[in-house]
Amino acid sequence: MFRAIVAAAVAAILVTPAAWAESPFNRPLTIIVPAGAGGGGDTTTRLLARELETELGQPITVINQGQGGGVVGLTSLKNAAPDGYTVGLLFPYAGYAMTGQADFKGTDFSPIGVFNGDSAAILVAKDSPFADLKSALDAMKADPSKYKIHCSGACGSVWDIPVAGMLLDYGVDVSKLIWVPGQGAASGLTELASGGVDFQTASLPEAAAMIAADAVRPLAVLSPNPVAGFEDVPLAGAVVGKPLDGGTWRALGGPAGMSPEMVKVWEDAMRKAVESPRFVEGMQQGNFGRRWLDATQLKALMDQHEADTKRIMTALGYGK
Repeated sequence: MFRAIVAAAVAAILVTPAAWAESPFNRPLTIIVPAGAGGGGDTTTRLLARELETELGQPITVINQGQGGGVVGLTSLKNAAPDGYTVGLLFPYAGYAMTGQADFKGTDFSPIGVFNGDSAAILVAKDSPFADLKSALDAMKADPSKYKIHCSGACGSVWDIPVAGMLLDYGVDVSKLIWVPGQGAASGLTELASGGVDFQTASLPEAAAMIAADAVRPLAVLSPNPVAGFEDVPLAGAVVGKPLDGGTWRALGGPAGMSPEMVKVWEDAMRKAVESPRFVEGMQQGNFGRRWLDATQLKALMDQHEADTKRIMTALGYGK
């Protein structure tokens, strides 16, 4: 028995990944998730953290801080020591400033990398008079105050802002549309199917069950390429005349002041984690879009996000 235990221990040491020996860390790591347990942000981050433990050679504790719509978690990340031991989930954050909830800026964080992205879609009920996106856009442009659009969650967030940007660029007076906040995509899609609103903003995976049940129809998706599993859904860019890429993104970032060397450690580990078969499988099972952007690309994305959000939310009447 003793020999068997020793043999098992030796075998465990022999199969320990090389990353564990090369890791610059000597104690456990923390990832702050500014969202509640069980949601998309939490689920995708935990899938990523599982792979990062192997790459970085330390156990990782995921801490959920979704209070204040995520303000508490982002504040904790912003105020963390920039030593690389604490990082957190970043997502479209610029709307907080426009609604007066908080004033987060890209300079508050050290970008590391993007690991998830899902495109926004605009949907109608099965019996909607709009057969395609162009007819819907033309109708909203002609008489915007006539139409209600459900935001899925709080308006001014990841799904309705990209859609509002598309409408704004098409010449729709978005401030006259009726934007309806809700408690999530599920309740919004039910309201859409029953005729309570004219349009719904959500991701295609969120609407998959209702689409399959023939209760709602996607008019278009704000993606530059067809979405896996929804290849028949038209691309909004084909109607407005330019590629569109709008929706949510999820990334890891540290507090401002992390050294370039430490950012590189996390970035390299993230790249390997995002490409790992187990992460790919987990994301596919959850219908989450896998997307990789490095630290430099994430910085550019954050800059563009802040500029786009300010332009669109100003047109919607926020921040006055």
